[in-house]
Amino acid sequence: MTRTAWAPMRWMSGAALVSVFVATEHAQAQQGTIAGTIVSAETSQPLADARVLVVGSARITTSSPRGTFEISLPAGAYRLRVYLIGYAPAEEQVTVPPGGTAAVAFRLTPSPTQVEELVVIGSRTTRSTIETPVPVDVITSAEIKEVGQTEINQILATVAPAFNASHQTIADGTDHINPASLRGLGPDQVLVLVNGKRRHPSALVHVNGTFGRGTVGVDLNAIPTSAIERIEVLRDGAAAQYGSDAISGVINIVLKDDVEQIDYTSSVGVTGEGDGEQVKAEANYGFRIGGRGFLNVSAEYLTRERTDRANPWTGDIFPGITGTAATDAELAARGLTRRDFTMQVGQSAAEIGMAAFNTVVPIGDVAEFYSFGGASFRNGSATGFYRLPNQTARVVPQIYPNGFLPEIATGIVDQSFYAGVRGNTNGWDIDFSLGHGFNAFQFNIENSNNASLGASSPITFDAGRLVFNQSTGNLDVVRPIDTGGALRSLAFVTGAEFRTEAYRIEPGEAASWQLGNGGSRPGIDFDTTASGAPKEPGSQVFPGFQPSNAVNRSRNSIGVYGGFESELSDKLLIDIGGRFEDYSDFGNTVNGKIAARYEVARDVSLRGAVSTGFRAPSLQQAWFNNVSIQFLINPSTGALDPSRVLTSNNQSRVTKAFGVPDLKEETSVNLSAGLTARPTPELTFTADVYRVEIDDRIVLSSRFANSDTIVARLLQPFQREGVTAAQFFTNAVDTKTTGLDIVASYTRQVGSGLLTLTGAANFTKTEVQRVNIPAAVADTFANGDLEAVRGRLFDREERNRLETALPRTKGSFSARYAAGRLAILGRATYYGSIEYRPTDPALDETFGAKTLIDLDLSYELFTGLRLNVGGANIFNTFPDEQTKPANISDGRFVYSRRVTQFGMNGGYYYARLRVTI
Repeated sequence: MTRTAWAPMRWMSGAALVSVFVATEHAQAQQGTIAGTIVSAETSQPLADARVLVVGSARITTSSPRGTFEISLPAGAYRLRVYLIGYAPAEEQVTVPPGGTAAVAFRLTPSPTQVEELVVIGSRTTRSTIETPVPVDVITSAEIKEVGQTEINQILATVAPAFNASHQTIADGTDHINPASLRGLGPDQVLVLVNGKRRHPSALVHVNGTFGRGTVGVDLNAIPTSAIERIEVLRDGAAAQYGSDAISGVINIVLKDDVEQIDYTSSVGVTGEGDGEQVKAEANYGFRIGGRGFLNVSAEYLTRERTDRANPWTGDIFPGITGTAATDAELAARGLTRRDFTMQVGQSAAEIGMAAFNTVVPIGDVAEFYSFGGASFRNGSATGFYRLPNQTARVVPQIYPNGFLPEIATGIVDQSFYAGVRGNTNGWDIDFSLGHGFNAFQFNIENSNNASLGASSPITFDAGRLVFNQSTGNLDVVRPIDTGGALRSLAFVTGAEFRTEAYRIEPGEAASWQLGNGGSRPGIDFDTTASGAPKEPGSQVFPGFQPSNAVNRSRNSIGVYGGFESELSDKLLIDIGGRFEDYSDFGNTVNGKIAARYEVARDVSLRGAVSTGFRAPSLQQAWFNNVSIQFLINPSTGALDPSRVLTSNNQSRVTKAFGVPDLKEETSVNLSAGLTARPTPELTFTADVYRVEIDDRIVLSSRFANSDTIVARLLQPFQREGVTAAQFFTNAVDTKTTGLDIVASYTRQVGSGLLTLTGAANFTKTEVQRVNIPAAVADTFANGDLEAVRGRLFDREERNRLETALPRTKGSFSARYAAGRLAILGRATYYGSIEYRPTDPALDETFGAKTLIDLDLSYELFTGLRLNVGGANIFNTFPDEQTKPANISDGRFVYSRRVTQFGMNGGYYYARLRVTI
């Protein structure tokens, strides 16, 4: 990081700390205190962990085990609101005297059906879930513990219909990091926060043939589930509030603040096919620091084995031997079967260790220091296509006489650390923080060879590493404004963010990418096939990053926002705000948002929002470059043939020769409108429609093959490496996404227990409105005929990934009943049909809708010890099988690897033991 780049952050740091501490000292004489108690109206017993909110501000505190709380505030009149699950909310008006103490007592009425939660996402003033002008879902830690899945992406995909994520297969690095989607949009169009602070993305950019191709997402599975108090999912555009990426919405992960409790969980599970075994151990513990402080720490270990859903290979195997009968005879003679040459198509294996912490330390009466962060270390293993012995250009027979199944063994390191100071002084709520995130993705290739090296080839390779760093500085300010009773509440919010990002590609060892021995012997310096052509260079399955691919790039950005958040009356709430951001590599952007909620009748409200947004091109999209092996359908034979594809970075001479311009930001317009209702205390209902238009969406282009003479000429410098096609990142597409979200919840007392029914559904449709062809590209390939080159830049398979690769309809219905020591949860999740639309329309396939059933049974064996047993997809349901022989590819792909509803693992059955002390 350069001295210049950090200068604004140092200025922000000094200004913020001075404003907090100096102003705090100055304001002590003007401060007063609210001292409160919270008890049950039924038993008069004190209530712990109740959330006390100062309406119209960012100030919130929690009651102690004795049911007490204190808040230091400037002298004046305030409204306090108290929330506690299982009790009806309560509100009191309090006047704080200068230098004195105001006492307030809350008596909460028990209401077992009350599940209302406070959220910090979507506004700078804290509100409950039904008070927000835009839809926010809350997934609690209790819900997380009753989901059969072990990782956050898969948990969210189970409980949030607007969210989709599945493990991918035969997709290089994407086998290890799930591309996820909110409301059908891309992995990089949802912003992820932790405790309200921006989370760093992965170093990996998805470049293979899966949903999310060309995008960079956040690795949610690097966060331990044991550290999570709740997950807030904002389903609306929020770039005007939070900056880049928040086009489809925001996911905020709130870490635990539990104290004086040890929580340990151990679980085991296996799929319905007898593979994919998982073992997980997790622990959480917290202790108090002073009267109001705490430190909460978590640790997890997870081992996840592979799943395999491929059928035995049905094609030819050995050189010079063709036909099923002759091949089977040769197999018998060698004591082998076709199963010995089968790929492993399914979930990758992984061994993961994670830790996280969350702490708050009071600083006097009006401020506190906070910090949180964590680390994740993951070793993964996934396979590629089997290299058969008759593929002589790719196999060294002296090493692998029967071919080999190459593996990509990854080492992924993810780390983050945030620290800040927040407090209130002279009527201002101030929050200043600094944070850093780091992600590294190491490619190790095993059980492979560099065929061009012949018998001297290694069988394991260091193929290089991707590294991403992000540092942020944030200053957030909220000022409640006294309107003398003219408005119920009014707050001015403002702040700034400074962010630096850095991206590196580190080359692999020479043997992982070179052709032959690099000229170490005279004459021919590489191994050849029978025809005299050179065998393929580099490690098979994933050629290493070359010195020419090495990148070390950085950028910085600064953003400033401001706005007003107001309850104009008991019925009307309005938020309005704007944001300016400037990036060192592409320029600046201005965005705004207005959101409102109006109570048209008691417990019935209308809400809506209009906003503009943006997403900056990631450094990974701008600078990633390599040569990869991708298996593409041969239009002449229908077979999957390996092709060496060049991904050329946005600033390279090759990219500019193709006519691709500099990347710029995506821009969006978001419209949403909804209804919220609580007809009875037990029933809540919300319905929201939305429309998201995105212009200049960044995509990875279709592949330009060297069968075109112009492409062959432009790729001439890469002929020695065997490159046969090229692809680029470009702002090529305008899309429109429309949809509807419906959520309903009903809770009531049944007998001695509590019954909770929840239904939710998401209906979404994304359409590619336009494919924008740069004039220079058209001039290069079609003499200016834009229509002629449109399908080459973004073909129907690329369009398929945006429009129909994920379910357009997804819904769930769950029923939970808890009585005494027993709890039962059943869930049905409906996945709508999806489509595969490759470049050849004759290979189109549609995969029908499916409904998966989950079941979780738990019983408290004795105090502090609970056993869960259950299954995710208990009937072992799979997607429809492929029917087109070319898609099945000689038995390798029973299920599609290009489009996915819920993966191909089938059922997963588990047992979990939780100990709480």
